[in-house]
Formats: sequence, structure tokens, C-alpha cells
Amino acid sequence: MFKRGSQYTRDEIANIVRPENPPRGGDWTTGYARIDDKLFVFMNIGVAGRTGHDFENYYDEKTNTLIWFSKPNKKSTNPLFQKLISGELKPYFFARWNQKPPFTFLGTGSILKFEDGYRTPQGYECVRLVVSVAELQAIISPHHKSIAVKHNLVTENERSSFFFEKQLEDFLVSNWDRTPLSKDYEIFEEHGQRCGQQYRTNTGPIDILGQRKDKSDFLVVELKRDRASDVVVGQTLRYMGWVKENLCNSNQKVTGCIIAQRKDEKLDYALTHVDSIRFLKYEVDFRLLS
Repeated sequence: MFKRGSQYTRDEIANIVRPENPPRGGDWTTGYARIDDKLFVFMNIGVAGRTGHDFENYYDEKTNTLIWFSKPNKKSTNPLFQKLISGELKPYFFARWNQKPPFTFLGTGSILKFEDGYRTPQGYECVRLVVSVAELQAIISPHHKSIAVKHNLVTENERSSFFFEKQLEDFLVSNWDRTPLSKDYEIFEEHGQRCGQQYRTNTGPIDILGQRKDKSDFLVVELKRDRASDVVVGQTLRYMGWVKENLCNSNQKVTGCIIAQRKDEKLDYALTHVDSIRFLKYEVDFRLLS
């Protein structure tokens, strides 16, 4: 539903979660809100929320876990937390390091342990939870320290998948001229500024938005770091529809391109009946230098 490491506003999240009736107001504007069997957690880390509440949410580098706090005066016996602890509710974690949108999607998590009666610096009692989120360090660490990582093309035959989609996205944008797509397309520009990476729409950000060099047709690029399935076809078509409706004139067309390290049989079947989307497999030789 969301891409780990990518950024979303609350409104974008709402439109993706329930496009027919996006949640607005109420709990949706607070630290967490339940939609069906999902709990959407909006964490401020290192900064107070706009309501003035300043919870001590943080990333524990030693244990590679998130420390997250409930709303004031909540206990683990609360029905919502009982469902969360039992696994009946699946939490989706979004974090930001300032008071302005958007949030970065960290991933889904599981509750490792919890503590009732934790008192915040403001004197509120709440539940303190320790949360495990897969591959969290690669996404969250750059917000805590300055990490310089350089991608360098080499001739050695050392192939590897990217750790998550954002790295693949950054790599492709930096090396766009060396991709087959660059023959016909360039990364989209508005007012002379390149803005086609993580191009914002009300249904979520497009990984890479391209446009033909003659400024005619558009290209929507959807990335998967590992295997792509048929679900990605729907995501790509959704973005293509938005571009057609909001950016195109009557003579312009939109095509899509799914880039992944591999695809499954379901994707093959789906693409058989979708002529406007192509699939490209990536193989990149690279090394990391600190």
C-alpha cells in the first residue's frame, strides 16, 4: 500500500487507505487512528506535535527498535491496545522530524513489549511500547546522523538488489542518462526545475515522472527493489490516471514502466492485457564507499 522510505502527507495517506471516503478530522489528525484492521501511527521524533504534546518517541540504535508512546492517559487494557498487542490490528508507522508534513513511511511493525504508567516530561501517564520494524535502520538513520554514501559503477561482476526502493530510485535518477528510458524521456520539469522524483499527487507520490524530450507524452515509473507482482499494475495505472487527468492536454498520452529485479507469473498475466505498461529488469554493478 505504501513504499518504505517514501514521504506522504496525511491527506495522501487518507486517499490511498480509503479512496471512496478518505478519513478526515477526528482521530485522523492525532497521533494514531484506526481504519478497519489497520492502525496508522503518526510519530513526531525529536519535536513536539502541533497540539503541544511532546512524547519521547525515538529510534534505539542498539536494539534497532522504535520506542513509541500512546496518547495521554491510555493503558494497555484499552481495547485498541489489546487488539494491537494480540496482532489483531496491524500498525503502519509514519514518522517526521519537524512539525510540517509530509511523513516518512517506516513500515509495519510488531509490538515486542510494553509498559503501563510511563510518565512523560509533561506529566501525562501513557503506555510505552517497544516496536520491531524490519529493515528500519537504513530508513531512519539518515535522519539522526550525517551519512555520506556514494554509488559508483564498477566493472566487477558484483550484483546485488537494493536495500529498499528509495535507494534504487535515487540511483536511477542520478544515472538517468545511462538508462534505456533516457533515449526518449527526461525527468519531468516544471518552471525550469526538475521535479519528477517523488512527484506528489493526491493518491501518493510517483517514484519517477518522465516526459518525452519534445514535451509531449508522459511516463510513470514504478519501482520495486526485488520481485514485482500484479499488485503493482494497479498502483501504476492509478498514477497514470492522475497524470492523464491533471497534467495532460487532449493530445498527450501516458505510459507506464515497472522496474524490478524480477517479476512473478501473476505480473506476466496482468501485463498481457495492459499494453500501456512495460516491464524492465534491473541489474546494477555497484559498490559502497564510506
